Amino acid sequence: MKHLSLRQSICSSVALSTLVLAGGASFAQNDADAPVVIEEKKTEKEARQEKVVITGSLLARDEFTSASPVQVITAEVATLEGLVDTADLLQGSSLAAGATQLNNTFQNYVTNGGVGTQTLDLRGCGDTRTLVLIDGKRPGPAGTRGSVSAFDLNNIPQSIVSRVEILKDGASTIYGSDAVCGVVNVITRDSVDGLELNFTGSVPEESGGENFRLSGAYGFDWGDNASFTISGEYRKSAELNIGDRSYLECPVDRVTDPLTGNRIDRLNYSATATDPMRSCSNLYHNTVLDYTEVLAGISNQIYRLIPTPDGVEAPTPWGVFIPGYRPRPLAGTGYNAEGQPYYEDILDAPFLRSIDFAPEQENISLFGTADVEFGGLVWDTEILYNRRTTKVDGWRQFAPFVGDGNNIFGSPSVGYASDPTYSSGAGTIVRPILTFQDYSEFKIDYFNASTSLSGGYGDIDFLSDWSWKVDGTFSRSKGTYGLTQILLSKSGDWNYQGEDWDGDGTPNVITPPTIDYLDPDVLNGTRQAELRDAVTAWDEGETIYEQTIFTATTAGELFDVYAGPVGLALGLEYREFSIDDTPGKYTLEGDVWGRSTAGPTRGDNKVLEYFAETSIPLLKGMPFAEDVELSASWRGFDYDLGGSDSIYKIGLNWQINPVFRVRASQGTSYRAPALFELFLEDQTGFVDQGFDPCVEWGQSNNPNIRANCAAAGVPDNYGGSTGTALAISSGGGTDLKPETGDTFTAGIVFTPTFADLNIALDYYEIEIDDQIASLSAGQVVGGCYSAETYPNYFCGLFERTPGGQTGAYGLDNIRTPTLNVDSQQQRGIDLEVRYEKEFNFGILTVDLGMNWALERYVNVFGANVVSGIDNNDFNGTIGYPSVVGDVLITFDRGDWTYSWFTDYVGHQDDNRYFNADLNEPQGYFNSVGYYDSATEAQFTHGASVRWEGDTWTFAGGVRNIFDEHPPAVSPDVATTSAGNVPLSATQYDILGRTFFFSVSKTF
Repeated sequence: MKHLSLRQSICSSVALSTLVLAGGASFAQNDADAPVVIEEKKTEKEARQEKVVITGSLLARDEFTSASPVQVITAEVATLEGLVDTADLLQGSSLAAGATQLNNTFQNYVTNGGVGTQTLDLRGCGDTRTLVLIDGKRPGPAGTRGSVSAFDLNNIPQSIVSRVEILKDGASTIYGSDAVCGVVNVITRDSVDGLELNFTGSVPEESGGENFRLSGAYGFDWGDNASFTISGEYRKSAELNIGDRSYLECPVDRVTDPLTGNRIDRLNYSATATDPMRSCSNLYHNTVLDYTEVLAGISNQIYRLIPTPDGVEAPTPWGVFIPGYRPRPLAGTGYNAEGQPYYEDILDAPFLRSIDFAPEQENISLFGTADVEFGGLVWDTEILYNRRTTKVDGWRQFAPFVGDGNNIFGSPSVGYASDPTYSSGAGTIVRPILTFQDYSEFKIDYFNASTSLSGGYGDIDFLSDWSWKVDGTFSRSKGTYGLTQILLSKSGDWNYQGEDWDGDGTPNVITPPTIDYLDPDVLNGTRQAELRDAVTAWDEGETIYEQTIFTATTAGELFDVYAGPVGLALGLEYREFSIDDTPGKYTLEGDVWGRSTAGPTRGDNKVLEYFAETSIPLLKGMPFAEDVELSASWRGFDYDLGGSDSIYKIGLNWQINPVFRVRASQGTSYRAPALFELFLEDQTGFVDQGFDPCVEWGQSNNPNIRANCAAAGVPDNYGGSTGTALAISSGGGTDLKPETGDTFTAGIVFTPTFADLNIALDYYEIEIDDQIASLSAGQVVGGCYSAETYPNYFCGLFERTPGGQTGAYGLDNIRTPTLNVDSQQQRGIDLEVRYEKEFNFGILTVDLGMNWALERYVNVFGANVVSGIDNNDFNGTIGYPSVVGDVLITFDRGDWTYSWFTDYVGHQDDNRYFNADLNEPQGYFNSVGYYDSATEAQFTHGASVRWEGDTWTFAGGVRNIFDEHPPAVSPDVATTSAGNVPLSATQYDILGRTFFFSVSKTF
């Protein structure tokens, strides 16, 4: 185990009572967009008089005595920083800003939870390892398709949020599965005085991406013992098209001359170019490929017809002719008189500016609470309903092979078996590259209800200080997902004739196209509506996820020792959950072109858990030991699918004196397999084969790759396949076992008496073993050829075409199941600082939060497998900056509050993922140049002002005052979604300078 000596030394110190961390004074921080706040300052004695149950514990205690670091984000931050929804509030925290967050800019159709889902990933461990609670209770996940896994933050209307408590380490002993890298407990408003109305808006300086929220709440009492609230919220996020921002609309190579520093990107000499310097690569289209030489076995040369840039029309050497087109140069790249490369392919078009970077999203929420006291009992009930609608517009390629019964070979095999006389006019097999306008819609109805009954034990003397509570929670997510599918049966794609795509044992029939794909107006997108009518159908699926939980706990004081009472809590929990996903008719039948197919995903699981927690005061009122407390918790679990085991956690707090407190905790955790990880039915898709380690393996310096690719019979100069490989992902079934983890935190809290200053520094270490993962096609193939042992398990998960056959040595049928792999480790340091100073003219408050990730290490294949990757530590790569932080400065003067806030994202670099050192010039066509593989550190600033009257509140401000743009990298350095902006770098502001406002009225 890495860094074991550090942990052992600290733990030994804890055991020797020389280092222990106690909760100390709670203080505020601005954690990436949200500060931790301290309650109004009291004396230490006064502060300890009020005990509450805080996140991470079952026992009532004062907020200052948690052995684990807990931060609090208040709803006030949303007003001061112009945050319209809960996802922005939480994903912007420093614990989350250091990792890629799943938000509504991810539009991959098989994204976990479906398009539009927004989840939370603390520390970069993964969103399935961060548990989200609502008022201490576990809501069920929501989403569409078979990979529903984590709670969708869209389902929490921001208007009901009072505060958020974030536990920064594992808490599986208290909350069960998923609480591996942190727990987020959203505390809702428990009372509303009369009627409240609020209207909030966020409007970027440039159009696109506007956000608005309208909410209302009403509360009333019924007698002295019952109170009720009801609230509603409507929230809409307008779509942001790539054409709405200059830095999103035009992906370019971003290569610079090593001597002059000038850009040497290829010039655009295509027929549709209006500016040669505008070399955008949004979508390759408006081209026809001539496969004659491939069919004839002469060579692998494919001629390409492009709209003529110079007015000269010409056929290919094999006679394929389209008016207004000519063959482009075989090399694809030419050079002008100055030697700068240029291209003539069509890679962009004005209509592509309408591609959504962030789709339109609409939420309607209702939330109600009831708190009733009767006969010494308390009955609390909460009901939440949310409907989310997400609409996505985009464009993609449609590239069917078109056969011809009247071909130059005189061969019926080149025509359609269903219509041997069909002729496209090409006289051979051709492949037009067309554009296709995509549309999809996702609608999720989410319902969550919880009720609890609590009380004491009445006149039973030895239980007079004890209480009990029983909870019941039920959640249901029903999602429908529909999209325009290109049907194989209507596509006319000659390449699929004779294929059994519906799996009934009988080859399906491909009929010729019903629209002329070689018509220039079809190629260039003018006849888009006719194309859609000819080849598409609406395909709609449905996903239902249900969860039911019953929990019973009892807690109280056992007996007194010298330093105080010993507390104990006991509990029992039963949870059952199920998923039922039925894809659309055409997806189920496999009658879809260019998209993944999927079977239904259905399954359920249940677990019985039992747990205990104790707190033992050890010392009190002694020199260098003002207050020392030991805490311990334990949990056992028994899953129908996932096994049985138990875990523990211990913590020790040491209030040395009023100035210093140290705290530490050590524990284990677990995560049971999610339903989709167990039951996901086969989902098929197509992947490019550029990841094949056997390509040019003769040039590899990895001895395992050289030996194993040679043993597989692949030539050492194999150039790779130009086709795509079928990839099949699936659940792991009953063979999956839970992940197990070890979590360690240690830190110090400094609260000097000479100033209103609070400083906390915490070290954390998280290790996860038997990590559950869905491997990528590249990992499967790499695991085969990079290992010392060949063949191995991974080699049986794919096929390679034998030599001498069409597509020789190409990969196919790559199976990527979900399985337990090896491990991951997270290490880092959190710093939080709060300073408050009261002047005679107002109160100044400064909240600072920083996170340094020291290591994020993932070992997929285990210590005994050479993966071919020299560095498994992805810390500091794009999407995972090693340093993030923020500061919030507020000045309160009477009814006015003035705020300044700054977010910081550190340098990120993907250079380690490439064989070549991109810090040195690399080959670029006929020259060399620098590629952009890194992003620079960036500060983003904002300011606001708020006025609070008796019944009216007005707030307004500007986010990203200096209009900082997101960083840009070269294509293929990081996955990009638009422009050269890395899709994984969700830490950056995409909207640009944005004005926000909020108006509230109480009655």
